[in-house]
Amino acid sequence: MDVRFPYRLPRLPRLPRLPLCRHPGLTSLLVLEVAVGFLLLYLAWQAQVNWRRALAAPSGIDETALLVVPPMGRAGDGIDVPALTRSLRALPGVRAVVASNQVPYARTSWNSAVGDRPPIGRDRIASVYMGGAGLMPALGLRANEGRGLLAAEEEVMAPHARHDAPLPAVITQALAEDLYPGQSALGQPVKGFPRPVHVVGVVERMPLPLGSRGHASPGAAIFLPLRPGDASWAHLLIRTAPGQREPVARRLHAFLAARYPERPIGAPLRMDEMRLDTLHDERRWLWTTLACVGGWWLLTLLSLGVAGQLWVQQSTLRISLHRAVGATARQIRLAVRWEHFLITLAGIGLGAIAARGLFPRLPAPWTLEPASPLWLAGAALVIVAVAQLAATWPARRAADVAPERVTRKPWVRL
Repeated sequence: MDVRFPYRLPRLPRLPRLPLCRHPGLTSLLVLEVAVGFLLLYLAWQAQVNWRRALAAPSGIDETALLVVPPMGRAGDGIDVPALTRSLRALPGVRAVVASNQVPYARTSWNSAVGDRPPIGRDRIASVYMGGAGLMPALGLRANEGRGLLAAEEEVMAPHARHDAPLPAVITQALAEDLYPGQSALGQPVKGFPRPVHVVGVVERMPLPLGSRGHASPGAAIFLPLRPGDASWAHLLIRTAPGQREPVARRLHAFLAARYPERPIGAPLRMDEMRLDTLHDERRWLWTTLACVGGWWLLTLLSLGVAGQLWVQQSTLRISLHRAVGATARQIRLAVRWEHFLITLAGIGLGAIAARGLFPRLPAPWTLEPASPLWLAGAALVIVAVAQLAATWPARRAADVAPERVTRKPWVRL
């Protein structure tokens, strides 16, 4: 019984051996260049992950329904806060209005050292919010431990206020863990203020003003029941009804401009756009890495193309000899592409080893997380495609070498 396979498998073309890479120094440089390009791709991927993570990170408040009016400036008499907030609440689409010394993501900030020991660097420095009892409800904050501030506890910020009456305060979870590790913060004193302050509530998180970056500890904020007495230097925080933010912003600007024509009234700011402004470091790092990736791979593409042209030019007789003994133009092209593929493969391997052993030991933002196998495969395919693009012209030039060129030499006899 004949058990042989009845079908004949197609024979793959045997590639001629073209040792074009006769320059170890140049070959090593190209491998190193591909490895650096792989590392830059890895770094750009990490920057993109950090950017998306910063955008999706929970802030503790709902920025999509909040508007902020910057301070209107001192131009005459002061502006009574209760009268102004009552007028603004009467506008259609307005849910809440609060005057505060600072708002999240703004460029101005109020910071204070808290705790028993003096601050070391950014330790024990908190961002201080003074918007009265209505600030937390306007922001959409709820205490996950204890309670919020009450309207009966609200006081007007004044230099002649009594400094002996205690003040209740609500602090963030980060500040509570820093001041009172391993215990509840409720009822605990907060030292560092002119008046006695004790904790009545804890919120999970609160975004800080942009001006607090570099000063306050990350996530450390404290709410006091004090509010501005003059709205001319305070920020106005307005919560709108769902879907009414743009119409409310127009009505709000028209109302303030008509009521206070002598003051420079700025257009209301959207808090979600203010949050994007605070992520300029992450955005700048993302664009920087993308620009480096683009520039480096353009240089790599040029280097591979020039090196391929040099190798083909120096190996013309060898290529012609292979053509004379029967190698086809397709086999010559594949041989040139195969050598570019080997260089690329060595560079990818070297870059992967460097990424695994080097980047985890570097500080942020150079620290890299382990990438998924799917991303690694995609990056490798992109690099191989770039290398094959660079090999296109050298492969064509090698295939165009005439087989009779080598026979013209007097020392060649076929």
